Amino acid sequence: MEANTEIYNIYFDKEINAVVMEWDGYATSKQFKQGTELMLNTLIKNNCTKVLADIKDMTIIAMEDQQWLNEEFLPRATTFGFKAIAIIKPDYYFNKVAVETISYKVDKEKLTINFFDNANEAREWLNKIE
Repeated sequence: MEANTEIYNIYFDKEINAVVMEWDGYATSKQFKQGTELMLNTLIKNNCTKVLADIKDMTIIAMEDQQWLNEEFLPRATTFGFKAIAIIKPDYYFNKVAVETISYKVDKEKLTINFFDNANEAREWLNKIE
């Protein structure tokens, strides 16, 4: 299961046993939710627990989508085994703030979040996670 749109590219990477999400530009609420749900479906299908989220070029996650992520998506995703995410830090200030806000609200007992400057660092960290 792989999806490549102008906004996101989501696929399973066997080398790191993780789902990779690459976001570019502005995603509408519908696109954000579709891409995020596809990430979860890919995670379940490949029986893995980790995600590499390259959101360096993503411009913003809307307030409503942040709320949906924290209140609906992440609690559901962790029940399906989602345990760790390596996030490549966004370049855009407002998305940095949005991602930090989301990460503060996450249940750290269920989901480990780590931030990186580049994909190589993120991949190294994910390789160390079971």
